[in-house]
Amino acid sequence: MASSAPQLGSLSKEFSCPVCLDWLQDPVTLPCGHVYCQGCIETTWGTLGVAPACPECREPCPDRRYAPCRLLRKLIDQARGLSPGGAEEGACPGGRCPEHSEPWGVEGGEFAAREPATSENLPFLPIHQATGQHQEELPSAIAQLESSLARLRTLKTEKEERIRNHQATVLSLEDHISTEFGTLRGWLAAREGEWQERLRRAGSAQLRAMQTNLQELAGKCQAAQEMLTEAQAHLPQQSTMEFLTDIKSFLDWAKQQLATPCGPNTGSQSQTLGQFKGPIQYTAWKNMKSILNIDLPQVTLDPATAHPCLVLSEDRTRVRDGHLRRPLPDTPARFDFCVAVLGAGAFTSGRRYWEVEVGEKPAWTLGVVHASISRKGKIHASPSKGFWVIRLRGGAELMAKDTPPVVLRPQALPHRIGVYLDYEGGQVSFYDAWGMSHLYTFSARFAESVYPYFCPGLYDSAGNSTPLKICPLP
Repeated sequence: MASSAPQLGSLSKEFSCPVCLDWLQDPVTLPCGHVYCQGCIETTWGTLGVAPACPECREPCPDRRYAPCRLLRKLIDQARGLSPGGAEEGACPGGRCPEHSEPWGVEGGEFAAREPATSENLPFLPIHQATGQHQEELPSAIAQLESSLARLRTLKTEKEERIRNHQATVLSLEDHISTEFGTLRGWLAAREGEWQERLRRAGSAQLRAMQTNLQELAGKCQAAQEMLTEAQAHLPQQSTMEFLTDIKSFLDWAKQQLATPCGPNTGSQSQTLGQFKGPIQYTAWKNMKSILNIDLPQVTLDPATAHPCLVLSEDRTRVRDGHLRRPLPDTPARFDFCVAVLGAGAFTSGRRYWEVEVGEKPAWTLGVVHASISRKGKIHASPSKGFWVIRLRGGAELMAKDTPPVVLRPQALPHRIGVYLDYEGGQVSFYDAWGMSHLYTFSARFAESVYPYFCPGLYDSAGNSTPLKICPLP
């Protein structure tokens, strides 16, 4: 038996099923030539979602055809009769080790199972060892999965809340827009009605005056006609001197009538009605400020806060870096490092809007700051330090000094900046004032009074000498 063991080991490879790795039971051959147990191939083909094919070469078997191998079955039975333990025990070279669940092999003429895996050999473990190992790891894996699931649920809840908040914000803004434009439409409709009524009253008054004038002229014409008829009737009876006297009297009367005005003339009518053909839109626009829920303050600069190098105009609406430091008192209110200056008035409530002309300056900073900001030494502007500002550097990089900073990319760099402050609403917004296109909005909670903030940038060898200019608003 020992001498035949290597031969049996070789036969076991030929007589074993590629699926179950055991002796072939009721062997069948597929069209491709590979041989399997009849039960194994039927089980494989019966798996849900698996197309019938050869498990080894993957050649399709759409008609599920195979042929029994009776001769091979006899040979296998004879080979099993020669194997250790006898055919009746089912021990066979192509079987599996009951401890390791691995195929049998032949080592030194004896049948043996492959050794369990260690860090040095093949990656196989006995089933009971592998099961125990994974059972120990299972609680930790379940805990990690539960933790991940909890985080995912938290993120899902946060995302749903953000979506709800976003939808609520959009609906609120829709109502706000409708209310604001509804107010404008209502005011414009009322003003239009007032102007139409004024025009009707003025037109009716002018028409009555013209009709009265016409009646007066008709009366004068009738009187002149009667006098002329009477003069013509008495003409043959009068002497030459009497005729001339009557004619002179008639001419004097006619001149007097022509010199007497009959109601308003055409010029006065044009003056009366011309008011309705003037710049109506501009007039209405100027009057519209009465309904605006926003203050347009006349912002000026506070010289007591200005850096010693800054030069302010006499009306305190323009500021530039003069490049030379002046001997000014270093008070707590004055900036000593950053070339900045604050507005003269503090805001503690309401909505405010002002505009600043920056032109083509390559560097500047504008915005709103808390009254308590640091004015000494180098300043790192951010909302946490009481700064809500945007700045331009190098004539190209426009940035909002938020946390983190945000680079702004408008279609074109603005030449005039609009600053909007809503104190109660906690909002500071910036606009390109020419077209009112939005640049950036900060959300804030103001804990104290705030001031407009202006930094014209460094002199830069006269490359940035143009002043910032606070623009008057109508």
